[in-house]
Amino acid sequence: MIAQKQMAMQRVAAKPVLTPTRTMGRKAVIVQADKDRNSPIQSNLLGSFSSQIDEVKPVSRVEESRKYFRTVYDFPQWEKHRKSTRLIDRLLSITQSHIMGNIAPSLLWVGGISGLLVAYMAAYDGGILPDVMPSFATNAAAAVFISNTSVALSLLLVFRTNSSYGRWDEARKMWGGLLNRSRDIMRQGATLFPEEDIEAKKALARWTIAFSRALRIHFQPEVLLENELVGILKPNELRMLRAAPHRPVQAMHALSQVIQNTVTDPIHQMQMSQNLTFYQDVLGGCERLLRAPIPVSYTRHTGRFLFLWLTVLPFSLYPSLGAWTIPTVVAVTAVLCGIEEIGVQCEEPFGILPLAVICNRIQADVENTLKDDMKLKEVLYESMNRANQPTIANPHEYKKELVTSVNGTAKANIFW
Repeated sequence: MIAQKQMAMQRVAAKPVLTPTRTMGRKAVIVQADKDRNSPIQSNLLGSFSSQIDEVKPVSRVEESRKYFRTVYDFPQWEKHRKSTRLIDRLLSITQSHIMGNIAPSLLWVGGISGLLVAYMAAYDGGILPDVMPSFATNAAAAVFISNTSVALSLLLVFRTNSSYGRWDEARKMWGGLLNRSRDIMRQGATLFPEEDIEAKKALARWTIAFSRALRIHFQPEVLLENELVGILKPNELRMLRAAPHRPVQAMHALSQVIQNTVTDPIHQMQMSQNLTFYQDVLGGCERLLRAPIPVSYTRHTGRFLFLWLTVLPFSLYPSLGAWTIPTVVAVTAVLCGIEEIGVQCEEPFGILPLAVICNRIQADVENTLKDDMKLKEVLYESMNRANQPTIANPHEYKKELVTSVNGTAKANIFW
């Protein structure tokens, strides 16, 4: 009996505990070892928090405002961007700025400190306060602190912003490369796959789109996988992808199987597999950016330094500005905290990148390549005076399957 009790206690001790964790404004549950902090987390940590969710939960106002930073420019917007009155337009639209909205608590804090200081000195100069109370008419300590630390604060903010922009630029380049590689792999499939193997081309198109959508949800958990891929993947494929522990990896595996089972030439297989290797690099690079922020000690020190500097600033400016200390300090705070806020927003780039637009572009280009494949080959063979036309068992059926038809309001599915 004693031995059985000991064995039961060991089994209970060996079981992992569920530790509630909050991340990105959403409550999640991770399976973590009870005592060993370095033990591996069961299942994929990143996937559990993002692409594996089964419902989209509401987020805070600050997180919601990040969607408005996802700008995609065309020629009219660039023309507006270069307008000669752009500075006046930007100033007049400051009330609509989401950056200003995000730093509002800091503005209220510094404005409140400045207002209390001005009110205190007005009461002191009016003789309302007793003589034992201190006067801030001159404050050499505050003036020395501000003058001797301004350069250091500027360097910290510049480095912070530059590092954050570098992360945003790296993420944007990776997603731009993903768009190019998706076009390339579909072009290769349309060219290298056997002409009669229509289903293989459709499968390649389906899973190319599925990978980009799954990757987007992996880093922007704002929509459900079913809503993004309904009508693209077959029902059984969608169920398989939904149940996968890591959905982008599963989509890449499916693409690899399609290529392996269709392309017979090893050189062509290697060429197409290079695009999948790039997919893998994009996935790993994006996960690295999400998991590894700028060293938090640097971020925290910059925030504490900036907060202290702005709190001391009114005491340094009051002897020279008097009541004008309030608007001056608020304006300085808006500039410095705005710079710091931009750095914070760019540090995690996926919330402000237009990933949905990139995925839509990938889907449109893949669809067009799939639909125009046969027509393109017919025109080129005719214009090149080729005697050997593409060998297809039933070319009319081939056209019928690859060309989108519209019947009333229902659009035929070209993927399956």
